[in-house]
Amino acid sequence: MKLFTDPLKVLLTMLLCGAFFTGEIQLFAAIAPLSQKQLDEQSELIITGRVVAVESQVQKSKIERTLGIHRDRIYNIKLELINFYKIPPFEQDFRIKEFIVVEAWRPDTRIPPLPGPQGHESIPKKGDEVKMYLLWNKATVLWQPLLPNGIKVVKKEQ
Repeated sequence: MKLFTDPLKVLLTMLLCGAFFTGEIQLFAAIAPLSQKQLDEQSELIITGRVVAVESQVQKSKIERTLGIHRDRIYNIKLELINFYKIPPFEQDFRIKEFIVVEAWRPDTRIPPLPGPQGHESIPKKGDEVKMYLLWNKATVLWQPLLPNGIKVVKKEQ
């Protein structure tokens, strides 16, 4: 007794090939922490500062694009600058200021839960002293810490 007939084999083959060629599923993994050397090389600005304010809001994810409900918590961190370790070449956009605003993020909702980038490892609280390894984001016109470990809390607020 034959399990599959020839027309059924052809149909199954066409379905499998069609599914393979029509859709590409992109799954991302969590980003591995960067070494100290990578942090130094990849950042445009390295600073230490004291956190003056932290504001957060939940918005539709710009990172996760797959089908589902995906929301990220975006943190706007205002820093009072203490020290510069690396400064980008002076351009028209960069001026030394007393305060700087940095944008960080973490996933808030993932339905269905998928593996992928998990945002910044540590989000500082008001009063913490932090060292940040930053990149300039032209789209948001804000500094962003390197993922995932571009924020290091040096001293926590008592």
